[in-house]
Amino acid sequence: MTETEQNAPAAPAVFRAEAFTRHGHWHLEIASLDREPDAGDTEALLVTLWPVGETPEGGGFPAEALRDQLRENGFALADPDHGTGGWTPTGDRDRFTATCYQTDEATA
Repeated sequence: MTETEQNAPAAPAVFRAEAFTRHGHWHLEIASLDREPDAGDTEALLVTLWPVGETPEGGGFPAEALRDQLRENGFALADPDHGTGGWTPTGDRDRFTATCYQTDEATA
């Protein structure tokens, strides 16, 4: 085994962030997809941040506020230029999803 193979960095754990509305507020959940997401085999991390903000009629999707919430809690979008500010609609009304990863920059 070469030195490069021995010291190869591990790929960062992948997480799924889901944004949805409930009782007039946007909510954000983060779940780990470390293993087999299609089989439902996930690691134990689940973070629920709430509420992100009001959802006034016609107010639109708060992509930037949700991205800020992720950043404040030590996560970053994997592809911030994808979809709607890094988020993809799931097909359900007022529900979006994004792939993200953990950073070392959580703020208190």
